[in-house]
Amino acid sequence: MVYIKKVETRGFKSFGSRPVSVNFEGRFIGITGPNGSGKSNIIDAILFAIGENRPRMMRVPKLSGLIFDGAGSTPSTSARVTITLDNTSREIAIDNDRVTLTREIRSGGDSVYLLNGKKIQKGTLSELLRLALISSDGLNFVPQGMVTHLADLDSDEKRGLIEEIVGVAQFDEKKEDALKQLDIADRQLEIAMAKIGEVKKKIDSLEGERNDQLRLQNLEHGRNNLKSAVINQKLEDTKTSINNNDQLLVQLSTEKEKFSEELTIINKKLQELEKEKQLTLSQAIGGAPKELLTVQINLSNKKEELVKFQNKIKEYEQDTKKINDSLPYLADMLSENNKNSIASETTINNLLKTLDTDEKDLLLLNDNMKKCDSQRNSLRQSITEEEKLISNINQQLRHSYDEKTKLNNSFSLSIAKETVLKEKISNNEKKHKETETVINLILKSISKLESLKSGQEEFLSYLGGSNSELADRREKIESELIKAVDILTKASQQVLKHESKVEAAKEITSKQNVQSNIQSIVKENSVPGYLGGTNDLFNYSDKYKTAIHAATKRWSNAVIVEDMTSLFQIVTQIKKHKLGRVALIPLSDVATFEKANPPKNKDILGSLADFVKVDDKYIGIRNFIFGDTLLVSSAKIGYLLSQKGYRTVSISGDLFEPGGSVFETGSISPIANLFFDSKSLTQIKSSVNNLRESIGKRKTSITNLNSQVKEIESTQYNRNLGLTKLTSELKNLKSVKTRYTKVISKTKEHYDVLQKQLTSLSSIITDQEKSLVTIDNLINNQKNKIDSQSSLISQKNKLNSLDDEKTNLSTTIDALSETIRNNQSTITKERANLEHNLKNQKLQLNNEISTLKQELETKTEFLTTSENGLSELQTNVESLTINEKSLSDESRKMKPIIDALDKEIKSYNKTKELIQKHVMENTSKYNNTDHHNSRLSDSIQTYKNNLNDLDSNQLIEYFSGADNLLIDLDKEYNSLRTRVNLLADEQYRAMYSGYKGFSERRNQLQKERTAIVEFIDNIDSEKRDTFLDAFQKIDIEFRNIFAQLTTRDAGFCNHDNCPPGRILHGDAWLELDNTDEIFNAGVTLFAKFPNKIERDIIICSGGEKTVAALCLILAIQAIKPAPFYVFDEIDAHLDAVNSSKLAEILQSRTSKSQVIMISLKDTILSRVDTMYGVYHERSITKILKFRPTEKDIEYAKGINVK
Repeated sequence: MVYIKKVETRGFKSFGSRPVSVNFEGRFIGITGPNGSGKSNIIDAILFAIGENRPRMMRVPKLSGLIFDGAGSTPSTSARVTITLDNTSREIAIDNDRVTLTREIRSGGDSVYLLNGKKIQKGTLSELLRLALISSDGLNFVPQGMVTHLADLDSDEKRGLIEEIVGVAQFDEKKEDALKQLDIADRQLEIAMAKIGEVKKKIDSLEGERNDQLRLQNLEHGRNNLKSAVINQKLEDTKTSINNNDQLLVQLSTEKEKFSEELTIINKKLQELEKEKQLTLSQAIGGAPKELLTVQINLSNKKEELVKFQNKIKEYEQDTKKINDSLPYLADMLSENNKNSIASETTINNLLKTLDTDEKDLLLLNDNMKKCDSQRNSLRQSITEEEKLISNINQQLRHSYDEKTKLNNSFSLSIAKETVLKEKISNNEKKHKETETVINLILKSISKLESLKSGQEEFLSYLGGSNSELADRREKIESELIKAVDILTKASQQVLKHESKVEAAKEITSKQNVQSNIQSIVKENSVPGYLGGTNDLFNYSDKYKTAIHAATKRWSNAVIVEDMTSLFQIVTQIKKHKLGRVALIPLSDVATFEKANPPKNKDILGSLADFVKVDDKYIGIRNFIFGDTLLVSSAKIGYLLSQKGYRTVSISGDLFEPGGSVFETGSISPIANLFFDSKSLTQIKSSVNNLRESIGKRKTSITNLNSQVKEIESTQYNRNLGLTKLTSELKNLKSVKTRYTKVISKTKEHYDVLQKQLTSLSSIITDQEKSLVTIDNLINNQKNKIDSQSSLISQKNKLNSLDDEKTNLSTTIDALSETIRNNQSTITKERANLEHNLKNQKLQLNNEISTLKQELETKTEFLTTSENGLSELQTNVESLTINEKSLSDESRKMKPIIDALDKEIKSYNKTKELIQKHVMENTSKYNNTDHHNSRLSDSIQTYKNNLNDLDSNQLIEYFSGADNLLIDLDKEYNSLRTRVNLLADEQYRAMYSGYKGFSERRNQLQKERTAIVEFIDNIDSEKRDTFLDAFQKIDIEFRNIFAQLTTRDAGFCNHDNCPPGRILHGDAWLELDNTDEIFNAGVTLFAKFPNKIERDIIICSGGEKTVAALCLILAIQAIKPAPFYVFDEIDAHLDAVNSSKLAEILQSRTSKSQVIMISLKDTILSRVDTMYGVYHERSITKILKFRPTEKDIEYAKGINVK
């Protein structure tokens, strides 16, 4: 449960500019104080802190009026209130045991809200508090006057109050919003239905065209896929050829490198053999002449040169033969290339001429197509306008039907309203008669009460005269009594002074001996718990010594112990040592003893306990001995206060017990001065006693007079109270009479209004009947307009013929376009063949022929001149051979070795020539293959371009028969594309998307409308159920609380039909004026007080009204619980008995909620946990805290019982 722990203010209303803090301890808090002291400002501070912004709720004209006005001094510039809430239950959604709410308002009117010291928006704070059931609305704050205001409410206003508390208004707001949404939904649904009809027609007409377009797209897609497959297959074949050629080039390159390596090896070997040969010749010749060696070397070189020359001649002869064989073939190829080039150019020229003619024909056909489209568009627009006109008429027709439906509904509703109005008029007449009867009864009651009032006033006048006479007599006796008391006081002072000195002297030694004896015994026997005597514990000023000694009396010799265990042990020792009578006080029993609060009087110095200083541990024993004694300035004041039940002592030691007993004490004189004439003392005592008896008789007389005065005053008070009640009841009855007179007036006005409404409704019904006839005529006219629209069919027939014409034109245009595209493709292919193939081939052939002819000429010239060189070499060889033969006879033995070397050298030379031949063949083959690859690469790029043009993302695998299938698809494609609307699918999708959107919107609107209708029905049902459920709970609580509040502890019911011994209490209940139309009727409170008949509380007395209204407030609070309730003098009009019962009810509720109540009655304040007194000082509100002890509670209960 969340409850208020503390309220802190600064600059708020009358609390002043300084901080003021009020700690609320307990669940039942009482606040009291004089009128105008600022009690209600505490409630205003709580309201202000939780966000209340209505100035009238805080009793100011505007919010800036909450700021302290300065009370004649400097005013505050702002007002700040902080309340601390206990949040251990976490009902406020903050993880903290204490929650502080702070609000500050400045003179400009701006408010700042803080939650636990941090700024927060008011909306957020209000939501947090609302979830914790804390709000300034409702009945958890009950200000002054609300009870009487609620008692004076009429039945409709009472129903409105219950509706407000229950929260029925939210259902009305929801229903109003739902009805607006329903109207919007109906309009939107009507528009959606009209649009769906138009779109459906257009979709039906576009569906066939869309199907043809989709078929054409599928054919085009299939053709592209097949074309892509065929081209892709060619591309793959070409790539395979290139890969094979690349492999061949790699192989040829490898062979060429291998041949180069072999030539390098052979050349190296030949060099080695030549060196070996030279070396052999050197060894063979030995010391032979150098000439032989030179001859041999020259012979060897010439022979080698001869062999090379002969081989070269043979090679050139072979090459010459090959060139002569190749030149005619190349010439034929060149001639064939020239023929193909000429044929290609001729084909290109012919195709260009044909293309030019076809393009001109295509332009002419396109012009015809545009004319046809223009005619079709114009005709379609005309048809669309006709259809739109018919659609508008259909829409108007639907609207007319809707209007007719609405009119029929309105007509039915008007008939129902007319019936209801007639019933209301009948009920109004009945209520008028009943009200007149009640007014007559009220007039009779007013007459009786006025006569009773005059009798009461006469008797009160008589009591006033009697009371004045008794007051005069009492004043005379009191004057005489004061003089006698003064004489008695002086005589008694002297007697008591002497006796007290003698008694003190006698006791001095005995007390001191007893105290010292006990202290020594305790120490010897180690008795625990001994604290000492009163003189050991108390300290005080010498100024108050006489008064304290006089008030101490029998406690002056008392021994203080810890607890009862220690007490019994010390008692045992005292008895054992026979120390006489000793007073013992256990500290544990008086530790919580509190001193009495003295009344406010300048002659009262305070409680005597305040002038005695002790340790905190011994405050309870100090309060026990001195707490019930007041220290006063004089004996006279002490005597007067003793008459009021207080125990007093003056500074000089004059002690007055409650009831008037007087004692005197002073300083203790030396023992030697205490003996004087005992006979004189006896005579003085006798005179004092006689005077005391005389004073006692006078007091008895005064007491009797006081009793008579009090009795007269009590009678006068009761009579005044009765007169006040009669006056209040008379005023209430006059008010009720005025109210019922107004009710009659309102009833008559309401009757006239109902009659006007009935007349107006009859006129409306007549107008609605006429409107129904008018709308029927309008519907017939609209149907005739629809039937008259006959030209639409002929226009559609003409449009169909134009569509056929367009189809034929499209067929021709497509065929011609296909021809043009084919011719353009052929021209492109021929130009590509001419530019890239034939011309390149011609250039290569010319270059090759030129190269071969140049080579043939060079080699032929070499062969022509080679015979002379050959014969010259042969001659040189022969001469060198002869010369060498003559020179090498001696070296013939080495000839086989040299011949072997020559043979080996010859063999390597042949191998070298063979490898060189292979290298030449390899190079030629490599060049041809590389050229072939270049042409294939060009083809690959062409195939790729074609694939890109086809834009085929997913290629299908090539299969057998793909070419034939492509031809069939081309035929179907060309035949279909001439009659297809290429925008049909786009138009259909857009239209269908719109139709789908409209359909979904229609379905959504229908669901929304159905949901709204169901929601409205549920709202009405839920509103009724919520109200009735709350009404029944309030009624049950109202009955119980009323019975509890009106129960009489002494008394039984005296009705004949009641069982014996039935406790006497009242009954009250709530009734609905009309159970069928609960929200168009009121709620009446009936009450039956003990030994009275049941009545509407409107005609009850003021006090009875207050009781019933208060019970209704408590009943509503019971079903709408809050963490704390704040009441401001709700018991003002209750008597003591009802106030006591109310206190019991509120106290029982503190188990679940905190109750803060402002009251001036003891019956309420005696039951609170903590009470705060509020008073004014220099125009600033001051607050005192009072927490009653158990004695106070018991004393208050005793007062209540009496």
